[in-house]
Amino acid sequence: MTYYIIKLLIMLPIMGGMIYGSLWLYRKYQPGMMARLDMAGPQRELKVTETVSMGVSGKLAVVEFAGQKILLSVTRARIDTIACADAGNGSASVTPPPAALAGHNRDLLAALRERGA
Repeated sequence: MTYYIIKLLIMLPIMGGMIYGSLWLYRKYQPGMMARLDMAGPQRELKVTETVSMGVSGKLAVVEFAGQKILLSVTRARIDTIACADAGNGSASVTPPPAALAGHNRDLLAALRERGA
């Protein structure tokens, strides 16, 4: 019985660490993200250059398309355009924050927009 408890006390943290590590790796390298790293494939016109997590269900993403950089707000329910800029000169046209954003995130975007303007 003592041998069983010692084995359990050793194996339980190891299994927990393996589960946590695999979930962390899955989140870091989500399916579809590895295709960006493949440079031998055909050149795509649409590129996701950067993403930032804004909580549990929201992200900000910068997408390059047709010589423009587009800042998107991505939630589970919808995707909204926040700003557009030319990829070359960086001058941006900003739209008001979408109503789907929570109060804190909406205030954060407004403060970032004021700082940049």
